[in-house]
Amino acid sequence: MSRPNPLGLNDEQLQALQAHIRLVEAGPGSGKTRTVVARLRQNIERGMTIAMLSFTNAAVDVARLRCRDVPQLTEPPNFVGTFDLFFRRYVITPAVTSVTGRPPTYVSSWDDLRPSMAVVRPPGGGSGIRLTRFTQQGDEWLIDESKLARAERQLWENLSEWSRQSMNDQGAQRIQGLQKAHVYDTGAARRHALSLLDNSLTSPLPDLARRFNEIIIDEFQDCDEIEHQLIAQLSTAGIDIVAVGDPDQAIYEFRQTNPELYQRFRDSTAPESRATLGTCFRSTPAICSVIKSLRSVGLGEIEPSPLHPGGAETIHIVVGSGIKAGARAYKLANQRGISPLRTRVIAHRRSDARSLLRAGNQPPRGTSQIEPLLVALADLRSGAQSSHRLQAIRKVEAFVLNQFAWPDEPPAEGRVEQLSLLDVTAQELRVVASSILQSSRTWDDAASCKAEVRRIIEQFAGETSIELIPRLASRLTVPEKVWRFWESRTTSALSELPADTLRWAHVHGVKGDEFEAIIFVLPTGSPAQGRSHVLDDWQNGINSEQRRVLYVGVSRAERLLVLVVSPSRRNQLESILQTSAIDYTVSVVR
Repeated sequence: MSRPNPLGLNDEQLQALQAHIRLVEAGPGSGKTRTVVARLRQNIERGMTIAMLSFTNAAVDVARLRCRDVPQLTEPPNFVGTFDLFFRRYVITPAVTSVTGRPPTYVSSWDDLRPSMAVVRPPGGGSGIRLTRFTQQGDEWLIDESKLARAERQLWENLSEWSRQSMNDQGAQRIQGLQKAHVYDTGAARRHALSLLDNSLTSPLPDLARRFNEIIIDEFQDCDEIEHQLIAQLSTAGIDIVAVGDPDQAIYEFRQTNPELYQRFRDSTAPESRATLGTCFRSTPAICSVIKSLRSVGLGEIEPSPLHPGGAETIHIVVGSGIKAGARAYKLANQRGISPLRTRVIAHRRSDARSLLRAGNQPPRGTSQIEPLLVALADLRSGAQSSHRLQAIRKVEAFVLNQFAWPDEPPAEGRVEQLSLLDVTAQELRVVASSILQSSRTWDDAASCKAEVRRIIEQFAGETSIELIPRLASRLTVPEKVWRFWESRTTSALSELPADTLRWAHVHGVKGDEFEAIIFVLPTGSPAQGRSHVLDDWQNGINSEQRRVLYVGVSRAERLLVLVVSPSRRNQLESILQTSAIDYTVSVVR
């Protein structure tokens, strides 16, 4: 029987509030954010100063919303914000400002730099390789061939050894020069923060320890090696660290995160200092059974709450692909009275999710300068969910900014500096991007596309003091294959689907969210070389990135889960569900 308490928490959530708890392992839909906010509130009432860090703005926004009735939770001296903002605000910016008299410049990645800085070109010029493709290896910065896009790989493979070395040297010098000028991308900022904490003479650790009694790290499973080192430094200084996460939701392999890092921390934590949240308040018993079957790292059971309002009693399989499968899956949600706004079509790859709502070609991913603009505009017009739409509109804005001839002095390496030099606001730039989007609905051919984009950019530039780059017109030329891609994405919507309200996303874009219905599209193509299919991993008990992606995706569902599978994988999926004693129904589309 649950003990009465003013916070409305159950017994396992109350256990997570105990002062000695250092790890809270929270399953999906288990009330993790509610519990974290309750711990924040409790600590402040005890006179402590606390911080809560997460890795995405979306997660921070949810926490801030839950704290709205106790505003002191988010006000100084307390802190609720992203992991990176914490170390920028309290470690890097004060250190740099004290030496240089001016704050450092932060960019999310080197791709945010102006094109002349973001791309390293081979001797003799031509297309190049983005600075984001460089990886630090020891004391060197070298091009990581595994990161190269197709066009970059073709360029790299045709270069001589001397040219390759020249590009590696050029990229290393550029990155080192940026950091010397105190321009940091996300990775560089974290490394610099660690070096500052390591400095025994000037480390800000004593000041941080005097200020903060406890720091809660949300989504702890997403920490990479350097983030674990930063957290260890805080702990060594005497700050109580409380890690909150679900190791089966570690889906950011591209950031070099992996479940082993989490398990290493868990093993170093005494069993009596761990708490487990295993009651799922979000999903039906049928959906919980899939979540349990996919789980491979987390401790404790995932059990549906007896208070769940109910939903579909089985998992639904739709056998097929494309917009016909999308129509069938949507019909299942519609029959249960689930609004399109409360339904998400998701997949590991954006292209698989989008294919259920709108057909179309993949972008050619060539060297065309205007292709990134048309890819972003196509996403904006294809029913992407709000987070993807925001990413796409930012790409349109970046395209506009990239058409200016930025001076070397004063530097204009980041978006903030560029807007300052143009003397325009972020809202004014957003209007320009929106004008291009609106104009795209009138393009009849590649020529009208080029003419309209040029007109809008030149009109915008005419109101600023910065010149546009030379040969702007040639950069806006639309190759035939790029135009074919554009037409395929913007003229083939299925009229029977509510394209204006039914949204698609990839799993990374919905992590932390929840919807009444989830339509999950299992991979339709052959696995990439060296990879197995996600159903192979599920069937064979292999803990892989793609299996964890599927776990995150299905656990977003509240009332209905629809799995869309190709005919060739139908029998395998049914076998997995039968082995796990999961009830399901099947619909086949032709």
